[in-house]
Amino acid sequence: MSRARNEALRPPPKLTLSQWANEFAYLSRETSAHTGKFKSFKYQDGMMDAVTDPTVQKITVMKSARVGYTKLLDHMVGFFIHQDPSPMLVVQPKEDDARDYSTTEIAPMLRDTPVLAAIAGDLSSKAAQQKVEKRLFRNGASVAFVGANSPAGFRRITARIIAFDEVDGYPAQGAGNEGDQIALGTKRSETFWNRKIILGSTPTVQGISRIEKSWEESDQRHYFVGCPHCKARQTLKWENFKWDRDEEGKHLPDTAYFRCEAGGCRIEEKDKRALINGGDWVATKPHTGHAGFHIWAAYSLFPNAAWRFLAAEWLRVYKDPMQKKTFVNLVLGLPHKEVVNVADPDVLKSRCEPYNYETLPSDVRLVTYGADTQDDRIEVTFVGHGAHGEMWVARHEVLHGDTSKPVVWDELDKLIAEPLETDEGRRLIPQAGCIDSAGHRSEMVYKFCRDRKRRRIYATIGRGNPDPKAPRMIWPKTASRTKNSGDKPYIIGVDTAKDDLSSRLAIVPHEFEPTPRAVHFPAAGLSADYFDQLTSEHAVTKQVGDKITRSWVKKAVGARNEAWDCLVLALAARMSLPVKLDKAPPRKPRPVSKADNDNRSLPAIKEQPETKTEERPKRRERQRWGAYR
Repeated sequence: MSRARNEALRPPPKLTLSQWANEFAYLSRETSAHTGKFKSFKYQDGMMDAVTDPTVQKITVMKSARVGYTKLLDHMVGFFIHQDPSPMLVVQPKEDDARDYSTTEIAPMLRDTPVLAAIAGDLSSKAAQQKVEKRLFRNGASVAFVGANSPAGFRRITARIIAFDEVDGYPAQGAGNEGDQIALGTKRSETFWNRKIILGSTPTVQGISRIEKSWEESDQRHYFVGCPHCKARQTLKWENFKWDRDEEGKHLPDTAYFRCEAGGCRIEEKDKRALINGGDWVATKPHTGHAGFHIWAAYSLFPNAAWRFLAAEWLRVYKDPMQKKTFVNLVLGLPHKEVVNVADPDVLKSRCEPYNYETLPSDVRLVTYGADTQDDRIEVTFVGHGAHGEMWVARHEVLHGDTSKPVVWDELDKLIAEPLETDEGRRLIPQAGCIDSAGHRSEMVYKFCRDRKRRRIYATIGRGNPDPKAPRMIWPKTASRTKNSGDKPYIIGVDTAKDDLSSRLAIVPHEFEPTPRAVHFPAAGLSADYFDQLTSEHAVTKQVGDKITRSWVKKAVGARNEAWDCLVLALAARMSLPVKLDKAPPRKPRPVSKADNDNRSLPAIKEQPETKTEERPKRRERQRWGAYR
């Protein structure tokens, strides 16, 4: 046996994780901008040393991006391979993430860290027992990599050290039918008295975030620093983050600084390194074996986390609700608060008002609808629209029947032709509708819309918008230029629509005055579970590598969301119409005869879809309808 191998297999001296990382760890060219020996930031030491603290069994890190957490996870794996050979399990959000982490993070570390390379040997050799999903080492250490979406991934695994990475990105429904991923993984360590459970993630939605829940159960450690001027100990808080303006009021992000909360001193970027080096972690709750850390980008000494860059980022996104949420998650390392209480449908139910689809308020100017198709039913929501985006849910109907047969579609055809009435007697025929064509009875949806394309009935497919920097729209700008053959669906931005509706639902409508963008609900006519369906989803933001994604997903497996989808489709139908209602003059209530109502139409749209088009000259028909296609 070679001397190098003897040295590698000799029991190493007892070290803390931060000591080990600063003495033995190397940065690889594939994973770091600067290669060579690793040198930790002071705030990283406290998080690493909790792993080797015998009084700590569980660790929670609620973090932003750009704080170097991934490297800390790498060093934890390296430490237990070299210092304390143990079976380990690393859980990533998806199986692809797990394989990627093993390949792009762990493999280069084993190759470039000398003490680990001596233990691992030639990674390409069959004798090395190296696999992407599980790596075995000659000294008894092992590390398995599992995706949180894999039902079978947690079986036949026993581990002393378990690290859950980006837990807010785990599938909400659990690992298939196996249950919650954190509970499954933790159970794999029950036979070890000295086990370690590590959870790390950027948070997502307040009240739903897994990392937030775990953080609240911890001793909640914050990194305290001393003011370089008055020496007062404090944490860096977003509310104390400032920058100057010029004489014209223009923001100057390059002047970003922190205002000392004790004496009002100005803490500049040039003080940052000394500030961090002189800081320490302080627990704000009693310690019971669960250490919790919150760290955000202002503490980071990476060049791309300079305070001037953080200020510039905020000024770029603060007017955009979706990008603002992303900033809160990925820069501040905090869960964002949804604009509506997504956990309690009673919040919306309590706002129901005394109207129905036959007594809509006089402010309603036009009606659209959205329909969701299932194998055994069609669900339809009719929505009234008024000035400045105000909306009134008019009715939600469920048409039961086999949607592969024409009977239920005939019922839908009759339903969407029925007029709704205002309390002053005006009759409103639905002006446009969207029917979801994805997943269930697509061909039947296409046929239904193809036969009625002059009535603004659109087959649609929803597409998410995972990239917060991508353009966002609910109704595609190219819709009016696309040949509507009936079997070419309109692609609507469902995530954007849900973001928009979420902000609307947060607005409490005024009972007697117009409330722009508010959504009203009728006191009668909605099913018992309507509001449960309306609050069945939440938005999740996560970071996988350098990519930031955000999407709306169900909060619980099997939850029904048809009411939510129908409202989204009704909003998309409204966006398809070029009619502007903001300047529409208010209508005065007056008695109207039934004969007048039969011939009445909206002032903004001069024709009703049910008008017999064959009685008009074809050229004139194309000109009139073309304006609204």
